[in-house]
Amino acid sequence: MAETHTADIVLSLTGRDKGQLMLVVAEEGDFLLLANGRARRAESPKRKRRRHVSRQGACDERTRRKLLETGRLNNSDIRKALALWTGDEDAN
Repeated sequence: MAETHTADIVLSLTGRDKGQLMLVVAEEGDFLLLANGRARRAESPKRKRRRHVSRQGACDERTRRKLLETGRLNNSDIRKALALWTGDEDAN
């Protein structure tokens, strides 16, 4: 199984957000901080154990670079990255 890191897109496997795609905005040991830019905003990311998500892949390069350089993204950047991943660029 692939290891999940910052700027990866994951699928939630448990909890109220089960089945939702989210972006990993930070890591805290065995926990990931997840946001989707709508219900779970960048200002208050969801703290979830690694075993409760499934890694789907890396986000686009522009978003990854911005997150790794600045350490933060705004909500529209997160929504755009998830829309690019799903192929739904009109979803913003």
